[in-house]
Amino acid sequence: MNKLVIFLFIALAILIFSIICVSVAPVMNDILGKFSRFGKFNCKYYADQAKYAESLDEKYKQEKLRNLCYRQNAMYGLEYSSFIIDLGLGFICAQLALLHYFQIGKSFEKITGLIGLIGGGIGCILTLVYVCFSGYIFNIDPAFKYPESVNDDDLIPKLYPNGALVKGASITTGLYPYSNDKSDNSQFAKYKDLGGIEYNYNKKLYEAYHGLKRQSSPSSPSSLDCKSDSLSPSPSCEYLYYKPYENNENKYLYDRWCLSLVLAVFITASNIGLLIFGFLIFKNSGDNSGVQEVKIE
Repeated sequence: MNKLVIFLFIALAILIFSIICVSVAPVMNDILGKFSRFGKFNCKYYADQAKYAESLDEKYKQEKLRNLCYRQNAMYGLEYSSFIIDLGLGFICAQLALLHYFQIGKSFEKITGLIGLIGGGIGCILTLVYVCFSGYIFNIDPAFKYPESVNDDDLIPKLYPNGALVKGASITTGLYPYSNDKSDNSQFAKYKDLGGIEYNYNKKLYEAYHGLKRQSSPSSPSSLDCKSDSLSPSPSCEYLYYKPYENNENKYLYDRWCLSLVLAVFITASNIGLLIFGFLIFKNSGDNSGVQEVKIE
């Protein structure tokens, strides 16, 4: 297949994937209204707090907030810059390649190759760095945790796959899903967990929970209800449950973030292809011009 045709298809792939990413990316679209603060945090404040901390514990805490701030601000900047540059690059290269395909503008075909070479390199680096930051936050950071949060009350507690908070009859002596996990923030759900049914609407759990509440008085604290794993009342209290979710907002965020990450990987690979074929077009265009000169003579 002609190198110019492959170059055209790669540019179109970058253009289409970029349009989709701009439409679904979590920060650019402020999904669920949770990302409007990204890019606006004052990271210097947390850096100074860590620098002048009076104890090692406080220093460690402020360093974690500083790093979280850097990651979220970086993701904001990279999401906008990488996808917008990729979109513009795909559009320009596709237009130029289409012109050359119809034998228009052959005189600046070498410049088109150079644009693909340089633009593909820049787009590849920016998009790859975005994938790294976005993927890290998606897999490691607690969902909806921000540097400026005063407390962790707004974070989502880690749940068992059946939607239970605690395995046992007591919230103080029961076994939590993170009891054997000693890592930081293990008690909270991460963005990567939000696609699970335990963090979204579960019809069986919802009906069982509200059916039990109608049969008994709400004497348990923190909206916890006692049910067995089979979702029927049990005096042994095999599990303790929070009030179940009433919508699929978390799954909505999870799906769109996953889609943007997957497409960003494809864009990165496409940029590498654009770089390679841009170089070949740049190189061969120079050779062709030389051959033509010999024929004229």
